[in-house]
Formats: sequence, C-alpha cells, structure tokens
Amino acid sequence: MRAGEFELRDDISWGVEQGINVFRGNRVATFNTESIGLLRQQFIERLGWEEAREVLLQFGYRSGYSDLLELKTGYDFESPEELLKAGPKIHTDKGIVAAEPSEIRQDIEAGEFYFTGVWHNSYEAEQHLIHNDEADEPVCWTLMGYASGWCTAFLGFPVLAIEPQCVGQGDENCGWEIQPPEEWSDKAEPYRNALNEFFEEV
Repeated sequence: MRAGEFELRDDISWGVEQGINVFRGNRVATFNTESIGLLRQQFIERLGWEEAREVLLQFGYRSGYSDLLELKTGYDFESPEELLKAGPKIHTDKGIVAAEPSEIRQDIEAGEFYFTGVWHNSYEAEQHLIHNDEADEPVCWTLMGYASGWCTAFLGFPVLAIEPQCVGQGDENCGWEIQPPEEWSDKAEPYRNALNEFFEEV
C-alpha cells in the first residue's frame, strides 16, 4: 500500500456497540473542534501558557506515537517511506489539518532525519485565533506533538517537530520541520523540555 491509498474511513466501524465506534480494535470518539478549542483555552487560562503548551504537546505526541504503531502492525505499506508519509495522510483524514509533505531526508543508521511540509487549515491555529490575539510563537502544539510522536515511533530514536511558520502568529500557512532534538537551536528548548520524558522511553 502507498500512503495515498490509505483511507481512515474504510476501517472505522460505526456502532459496534451502542455509543462505541472502533478503528481496528481501538475505540474512537469524535469531538466538535469548538469544544476542543474551549478546552484548550481553559488550559491556557488556568495553567498558564507554558504548562498548557506542555500538556498539549504531550497529548499530541502520544496520539502520533500510538497511530504509527497501529498503522505499522495493521497495514502492509510497500516501503518504510510510504508508512512515514501515512502520518500526514491520517492527520488529514482525521480533519485535524491538511498536511502536505515537501522534503524528506533520512539515514536511520546514522541517526539523521529531516522532514518538512506545510499544514493547511489547522484547527488549532483557527481555535487559537477565535479566543486570542496573534501569538509571538507557533501555537499548533498538538500538531507539533503528533508529528514528533509519529516520526519518533517510526525511527526508533527521538525527533522533534517545530513550526517555522504558523497562522496563529500571523503567517499565511502553518508548517512543520522535524529533526533530532540536538539539531535545534535554543529556541526549541521549551518543546524539548516538554517531550524529554517521552524521548527517554525510546
């Protein structure tokens, strides 16, 4: 299978039991983005910016990590790169963001990895701007966490995704850039700190 052939809707079973929908054995639930946006805003207001960012990065990371393991064992992709590119596809199929990969460079044995792309229609940037002014930094925390978790699970060593541009801070589109944590400058420190405990488990 190629990444473009993966269709999330084909393997979701609706109404397996009353109130239960399932994706390949795992229960799934659908939430309105407005409610998620309100929850996100409560995190910011009650926990503060830094702690809210940390919680949502970690949530995204766990989601991406578990999705990779699910697709790796449940599907037969024709190459490792097609499995890797299925991450943006499943992110898109979930209605979270339209993910468009652009560049992939990797040498897994050498611990080298670089993956970039564009995020269109991020629900998280959208919800941030509904409740806040433009930020001074990227705000798609669950998206960055997801991409970090997906690629870390794929590679077997830690990598960190950061947005070089974000609609939530006034840019035309959101985007991602993923590489090993040590390749980032000091600007990545808050993101590294948020995910270090997960990176240590890899």
